[in-house]
Amino acid sequence: MILDWFNAGDAVLFAQEIVREINLLFPPEQQKGKAIPTKIYQKKFAGLIARTRTFASKHKLNIYKKAKLLNTIKWEMREAGHEDEFVDNVILFLTPLLNK
Repeated sequence: MILDWFNAGDAVLFAQEIVREINLLFPPEQQKGKAIPTKIYQKKFAGLIARTRTFASKHKLNIYKKAKLLNTIKWEMREAGHEDEFVDNVILFLTPLLNK
């Protein structure tokens, strides 16, 4: 039972899927120095919002699993070449969606 609390494998796999999708929607090489309007964010993130909410409702995400998921997204996006401000905005955007 306690070991399940630390089993964040599903959260990490989901985070990697999210980053792959973000990389397709917002290629890092195309966003250098460009501000992306909020309406474009909202349209492109609609699918990610639905997937994130569905994942959060189907999985019991404790504080450790949420942190693991968000940290995986953060570091994989940075490794892909996304700007820090964009990464931080994505994390701020997704964080409340993980709370049921």
